[in-house]
Amino acid sequence: MNVLFIGKRFYTNRDALNECFGRIYQLPKHWAESGAPTSLWLVDYHSIQTESRLDGALHIVSTPIRRLSWVITFTKQLLKVFSPHRPTIIVASGDCYIGIMAWLLARILRIKFVFDVYDKYDEFSGYHRPLGLDLFGFLLRSADRCWFASQRLLEQMGNTQRGDRVIPNGLDAQHFKPRDVSKARQRHGLDVQGIFVGYFGSMEPDRGVEDLIDAIDLLRVQGSPVELILAGRAPAKFNLNRPSVRYLGNLPHADIPWLLAAVDVVAVPYRRSAFLDAAASVKFGEIMACMRPIVATYSPNLMENFPAQAAQIKQYLVEPGNPVALAQAITEQMQYKVIVDMPTGLDWRSIAADAWADLALIPQA
Repeated sequence: MNVLFIGKRFYTNRDALNECFGRIYQLPKHWAESGAPTSLWLVDYHSIQTESRLDGALHIVSTPIRRLSWVITFTKQLLKVFSPHRPTIIVASGDCYIGIMAWLLARILRIKFVFDVYDKYDEFSGYHRPLGLDLFGFLLRSADRCWFASQRLLEQMGNTQRGDRVIPNGLDAQHFKPRDVSKARQRHGLDVQGIFVGYFGSMEPDRGVEDLIDAIDLLRVQGSPVELILAGRAPAKFNLNRPSVRYLGNLPHADIPWLLAAVDVVAVPYRRSAFLDAAASVKFGEIMACMRPIVATYSPNLMENFPAQAAQIKQYLVEPGNPVALAQAITEQMQYKVIVDMPTGLDWRSIAADAWADLALIPQA
């Protein structure tokens, strides 16, 4: 097989290219490392610079949508219809617009198309139905195979008779591992003797960070010197200027293992929403791999993707939107520091090998 992977460069507030981040980068990277002919085309909605580089055997091109370079790249791919080195399968991941471009290219080249769905794309704020057309539904029906990042997405949208399956989000096991607490705190200027709760990630309202801040304020009223450490992209109107919160900004993904080591408890206070309920947040796996105590809400994002681990910390799970219960769970987890078992098979090498084996099952044209 010869695979062209088309993905969104900037997603989940990360740069897939410069941070080697997520499934969009790691799946093709590991395929290329294993000797499989693979190239990665990143579609850039934010910057204006065309970039091309090699990561080992993986050839990568990033083209800004605001320049003609993406049209040139698309045309070059079209011309491969006459080449013996043309791709035999296209995998698209990122959103419906990237998906429809990949579908069109695959149909012109008369090759197979895999639609990789890592989130509920029709819940994206930028999703529209041009001329009333449901692009998401069309791609789900028209792909030769769909991959989904979570079991719920597969159940809601997949066609198992076609071979649709879960390809989960993964992590770099060499990067996400336990680290020295004192060194981690010194790295981020935190008191070695301090008491810290952490949340690291996006802070849209359905993430429940406001509930977590209220829970920390309750604990401080009760006399606890606990401080909340936040990192990630915060909404412009989000009030983080309070004594109980230390906001470190939207730090690089490489800093996350150190942040996890620096706090006593990691909280994931998700609220219920159609988007988050169907998602598969890799942060749960990252916390588990770093062996940090977790407090969380009863979110399908955790309960359905990590059922065994959720059962291990059942006493530290609370109903969403309940700061009082969240504060109590934090207090208890501060005392007992229960660590869950690390799930197997969450490293990118294993996931990429599984995904490649699935590609091999798709009948070629």
